[in-house]
Amino acid sequence: MKTTPTYGISYIEGGDLVSNAAAGFKKAAETTEAALKLVDQRSTIAGVKPAIAGTLATLATMRGSTGQTGYVTSDGNNNGPYCWNGSAWVKYAQNTQINSLQSQIAAITQGYESGTVTLQTTQLGAASVRFAKHKTKPKAVLVTRVRNSQDGDDRARIFNPIVWDISATGFQVRFWRLDTHNWAESWPLTFSYLAIW
Repeated sequence: MKTTPTYGISYIEGGDLVSNAAAGFKKAAETTEAALKLVDQRSTIAGVKPAIAGTLATLATMRGSTGQTGYVTSDGNNNGPYCWNGSAWVKYAQNTQINSLQSQIAAITQGYESGTVTLQTTQLGAASVRFAKHKTKPKAVLVTRVRNSQDGDDRARIFNPIVWDISATGFQVRFWRLDTHNWAESWPLTFSYLAIW
């Protein structure tokens, strides 16, 4: 026999033996009854009334109905609302925790900017890129040369990108020619970048 994932209600499968049918029906009825009891407890006064305790240790000695709220009122950092998960009291996230998580998520999802740029360098072998989504200086900018359709194997290898300047609005990269040991003046180049905040 298998059980359902949420409430653990047993059910008979096609491969179960007929000789075990009575025991299977009994188990299915018992697990259904246990699931209904769990649901019924939630709609009683005891199931919806919050459990209130002075300390977390006291709250931990109380049992609740799954989803029931409990409160700790006089235990320092343990104060606040809790939820009974079926076997223990679990603290609800507080506003400061939620704000911290939101900041962490924002840092992960919005903490970078990237792109591929094709342009002609200046007389100083420089190229500038403006940030599209950020208004503060990034922690780092990484640049790598990308071979474009005009580049042969030799030309693709001779330009070394150097991040020259980083600001809150963008960055400047300069390209050093490894063959002539000069800046790559007025060259059409393609490069990719990754800015990390």
